[in-house]
Amino acid sequence: MSGLERSDRNNKKRSKYRMRPNGYVSVVWVMALAAVIGCGSGTPSQTAPLTGLSKRVLVTNQEASLVHFVDAKRDQLNVKTLSAPGAAKIVTANGKTVVLDSTVNALTVIDNATEAVTFTLNLDDLPVDVAITTDGATAFTAERNLGEIRFGTTADGNLSPQILHIPNARRLVMSPNGSKLLVFSDPQTQANITSFFVIDTASKGIIEITSPSFDQPITAVFGTSDTQAFILNCGAECGGTAASVVSVDFSGVFSNPATPATIGTPIPVPAATAGLLNGSNLYVAGTPNPALTGPGAACPLSRCGTLTTVNTSSLTASAPVPITDGLHEKMAFTNNRVYVGSSRCSVDPGSTPNSVRGCLTIFNTSTSATTFPEESSFRQNFDVTDFQPISNRNVIYVIQAGELDIFDTTTDAIATNITQIDIIGKAIGVVQIDP
Repeated sequence: MSGLERSDRNNKKRSKYRMRPNGYVSVVWVMALAAVIGCGSGTPSQTAPLTGLSKRVLVTNQEASLVHFVDAKRDQLNVKTLSAPGAAKIVTANGKTVVLDSTVNALTVIDNATEAVTFTLNLDDLPVDVAITTDGATAFTAERNLGEIRFGTTADGNLSPQILHIPNARRLVMSPNGSKLLVFSDPQTQANITSFFVIDTASKGIIEITSPSFDQPITAVFGTSDTQAFILNCGAECGGTAASVVSVDFSGVFSNPATPATIGTPIPVPAATAGLLNGSNLYVAGTPNPALTGPGAACPLSRCGTLTTVNTSSLTASAPVPITDGLHEKMAFTNNRVYVGSSRCSVDPGSTPNSVRGCLTIFNTSTSATTFPEESSFRQNFDVTDFQPISNRNVIYVIQAGELDIFDTTTDAIATNITQIDIIGKAIGVVQIDP
């Protein structure tokens, strides 16, 4: 049975009791959730017993201000939840998990071992991005409206009084070993359109790297070290001129500020707002301005973005592959597939009644085949906000349209042998906290 044949999960806002895919009404879960929400402060699960799960996934629920536990061995939602106001993006490292709270000026810190919220880092403004060092010790957040980068320790919940000032800070990219943090300004503000910032996570020193080779730098993908990265220039999609990928080596800038960063020659690509490195292949996604239109050979949809493969050894780009349009911010790699997600994409009718092609593209790197999965047209939106491949399984958790969809990575489709999980609210982020 396909995902489109399942009862639409978004109809939960219209009906309390809905028919599950296996034909049973999900009354037990609804009653359990009602009991949790209706007691005391609304967060009694903060002190609930441990789940006992050996492969745990956490899913944020922005609408319900909850973090859900999922048994990723059996693909089952656990009754235990944790409270996090407007829970959105979620990051984890070395036994600590940090949740971006989208409705209050704070971050929520979770201890993975005790399965409890241990601290709240209170901020000056709403956070727009969050990152964590690979040792799990320090959380960083961007406060775009105030132009601040704040940080605190996850062990004691202390927010440092030190404020790092970066105008319109919007995106954070942590290095593989956690020693450097890259910060990018919001391109919509037209601030720092030819520069980005490097923070040394130990000393908290900041270096601004500027070059005419940059054109609306928006994010980066680290290479093999903490001091070499590929900068993605958004170009025309963000109000600039031309999208590109530029290799930057900043290994000497902190030891000797007079030592300039080594900046490579821009590699032209049609668009670049998200990237993913697998071996020597850097996959770059974005939507050209103007976007490709179709349907036709260059764009099988009404409007298309592009996926370009950059060979990091030869520093050359392949011919672009058409994908869904929109703002691309999320990518994942598993089982020789590149999963690309966007928001605010153009939505085309599906192949069956009450179905649409949403904002998800799956590119098979072995066959070069591209799949555009379809979903129910009754969903409120079709934005893809996060991915989590499940270790040692041919399964990936996809957060799209505020729902958790479980895909079979061998068929490029919703897994038909799994009862899909129903998130009552609006799912945003997902992360696996066990091997």
